[in-house]
Amino acid sequence: MTTVPTSQQVAFVQARFVQYAPQLRGFVVALMPDRTQIDDVLQETFLTITAKADVYDQQREFLAWACGIARFKIMEVGRRMTNRQIRPFSDSVLEALAASEPPVDLDDEPLRVLGDCLQTLAPHSRRMVELAYQQAHKPAEVAKHMEWTVDAVYVALSRARSVLRTCIEQKLGRAP
Repeated sequence: MTTVPTSQQVAFVQARFVQYAPQLRGFVVALMPDRTQIDDVLQETFLTITAKADVYDQQREFLAWACGIARFKIMEVGRRMTNRQIRPFSDSVLEALAASEPPVDLDDEPLRVLGDCLQTLAPHSRRMVELAYQQAHKPAEVAKHMEWTVDAVYVALSRARSVLRTCIEQKLGRAP
């Protein structure tokens, strides 16, 4: 017998989804070779999480539960794709990759200071980093958005990563 989740259960899992969306996106990006399918997988994951809100045990790690659902969604995409399309890894490879994912430390200090360090970047650099890493655009797409050359995007991303790395190391007291 299927039960319907309460509005509080739905609100809770949806809030957790939003909270952990960047980590979940990273998980999907790591396992999904076809970048055009990433947003679809995340949307399907969100819908499934919402539908299954009543079975989520709040004592369990939410991100692990959500990543498990996302892994099954990636497998479903693979089964629907034709040979001419870019297919995700086989189910056994996905299982192995997902199992080998290091546990996500949600109290990871470098991730916390990253937000502060992003604010130190020039606005155009911050926009470029957002396009490339938060929105998962390829360098050619970033170049088009920024009205730059692809080579300029590669150089600017390299510099931005270097600035962010130095900032994080300084804030953590690990400067060379």
